[in-house]
Amino acid sequence: MSLRAVPGYFSAYPNEAFQGLDSTKNDHLQLINHKNWKELYDAIPKDTRSCHYKLLILARHGQGYHNAAILRYGMEEWDAYWSLLSGDEHGEWLDSRLTPLGKDQVRRTGSNVLLPMIKQLGMLPHVFFSSPMRRCLETFIESWTPVLAEVPKESFGSEVSTRIIESLRETLGSHTCDKRVSHSMTVNEYQNFRTKSGHTVRWQYMPDYPEEDELWLVDHRETCAELDKRTQDGLSDLFSQLSREEKFISLTCHSGVIQSVLRNLQHPPVYNLETGKVVGVIVEVPVNTISQDRL
Repeated sequence: MSLRAVPGYFSAYPNEAFQGLDSTKNDHLQLINHKNWKELYDAIPKDTRSCHYKLLILARHGQGYHNAAILRYGMEEWDAYWSLLSGDEHGEWLDSRLTPLGKDQVRRTGSNVLLPMIKQLGMLPHVFFSSPMRRCLETFIESWTPVLAEVPKESFGSEVSTRIIESLRETLGSHTCDKRVSHSMTVNEYQNFRTKSGHTVRWQYMPDYPEEDELWLVDHRETCAELDKRTQDGLSDLFSQLSREEKFISLTCHSGVIQSVLRNLQHPPVYNLETGKVVGVIVEVPVNTISQDRL
C-alpha cells in the first residue's frame, strides 16, 4: 500500500476522475464540500488499523532571484545559459534568496491564506517541515510571521521548531539556484532567527547533516523519474516522523517538489502554481510508513 491523496476536499481534486486544473484560472484551494477549514478538518477520515489521515499544506516559496531571471531572459535562454551562472547584475541566485517581491508575495499568503486557515482551525500545524534551501527558509519566516503575531505566546511558546528534509529540494543538478550553500553559512544566517512577531525560529537538521551539498551535481540534471524517487524517499522520511495525533502538517518547498509530491500521492496535477501559493491535500498514510515507536 502506498501514500495517496483523498479526493473530495479541495477543488484541485474533487473526485477520482479529475484530470487536473490550471491554478492561474481556478482557485485550487477552494473547499468544495465544507463551509470552512474547521469543518473540513473534522471531516478527515478517522484513522484505521491500516491507515492514518493527515492534512498536508504544501507551500511554494516566493519569487527568488532565479525566478526573476527566468522572467527577464525567458526559459530557453535561462536553461541554455543563465541557469549555469551564479547570478547577474540584478542579484545572485546560487541557493537563491527571495526578491523583495517574493517576500511580499509570501507575507500576503500568510495574511490572506494561512491566517484565516489557522483562525478557523483554532490551532497551528502540529509539525512544520521545510526544504533546506534559503528561499524556503525565508518563505517560512515571512509567511508564518503574520500568523504567529496573532497567536498568544502563552498558548504556543516563543520558539518555533521547523524540521529540515534534505531530500525535499527542487530538481537537482546544473542549475546553480538549486545548489545548497554550506550548512555553516545557512546556520550562521538563519538559525535562531528572531521574527517580527517576537518568535525564534529553530531549524532542526538530521544528525551529521553534511556541511557541503552532497546531492547536487554540476554535470547531471535530475530526470523526472529521479526526482519522483527522491521525493518518495523524502515523504517517507517526513511521515515516519509523525505520531498518530500529529495530523496537521506544513511543508515549505518548491514548485517541482510540489508537483512530484502530487504525483507520488496519485493526485491530479495543479498546473502553473505561482510563487508563494499554497496547495492543500488530505493524505492517506499506511501505518507501516509511520515509525512504530510513534504509533
